[in-house]
Amino acid sequence: MYKIVVKGGLSPAERAEIMSCCPGATIVSGTDEEIASGLPDTEVVWGSLDPAQLAQAEKLLLMQVVTAGVDHLLSPELLASPARLCTTSGMHGATIAEHVFSLVLAFARGLPTLFSHQQVRLWQHYRPTLLQGQVMGIVGFGSIGQAIGHRALAFGLEVIGLRRKPSPSPSATMVWGEDRLDELLPLVDHLVLAVPLTPATTNLISRQRLKLLKPSAYLYNIARGAVVDEDALAAALAQGELAGAGLDVFATEPLPPDSPLWSLNNAIITPHTAGYLADYRRQAFIIFLDNLRRLRQGLPLANEVDKGSGY
Repeated sequence: MYKIVVKGGLSPAERAEIMSCCPGATIVSGTDEEIASGLPDTEVVWGSLDPAQLAQAEKLLLMQVVTAGVDHLLSPELLASPARLCTTSGMHGATIAEHVFSLVLAFARGLPTLFSHQQVRLWQHYRPTLLQGQVMGIVGFGSIGQAIGHRALAFGLEVIGLRRKPSPSPSATMVWGEDRLDELLPLVDHLVLAVPLTPATTNLISRQRLKLLKPSAYLYNIARGAVVDEDALAAALAQGELAGAGLDVFATEPLPPDSPLWSLNNAIITPHTAGYLADYRRQAFIIFLDNLRRLRQGLPLANEVDKGSGY
């Protein structure tokens, strides 16, 4: 039966659940130093192995990571390994969608301006924007994009999703192919970025594409920082070429103190927390157990990554 390595700690209850799912398994958990000697015959990992560890794990069948994105993990060693790679995709949809809408509503109701007024005890009326009838474009219409679209429709927005293989969705007014991005940008009042980071999506929202957006439009990035030209975005926000931006991800994290984004009153910055859940570990563990059962039974794995495409 499988030898399973769990990066970090493992509670007695979690250990019992693994044994119930996979009787006879050998389970090793702990720090990198504590698991090192057992890597050569390890077959399943919950967590991620670095390139040096992957080189030792010659018998690895499955690496179940605890994130949805894997751009930071796709080393040459992992690409060369026959091990299958699975993510926690799907568990983040609701919480990221709620995060996006906290930003959308904050801008629509003028909360950044009203908060600044509160600091100086200024009583001044603000004319909010009605979301109903506006257009939201969602670039990357997977499970997260669809969760955002579902909520946008409930607020009365028109939703246009972009994805590689477009097909009708109940979470969008229409779904277009990714080749229509330049056609989409001038139409939207709200642009949400929800794509994985790949060579094709790096700098996807370039200086030239930012200029296609209306000056009244808002941009929200919950994808990866490198999807956007951050310098061009900061300049567009500072010059009033874009109404605002809600940013949860950045090319360099933590966001450096000297980034101009910090000082912009039309940018809301959050520290890569859109996908957090109070019970994140538990939800990730449930996905791991499910894939452990699937692996044992020879069934298709959930959230398996095509390592060649990066998602």
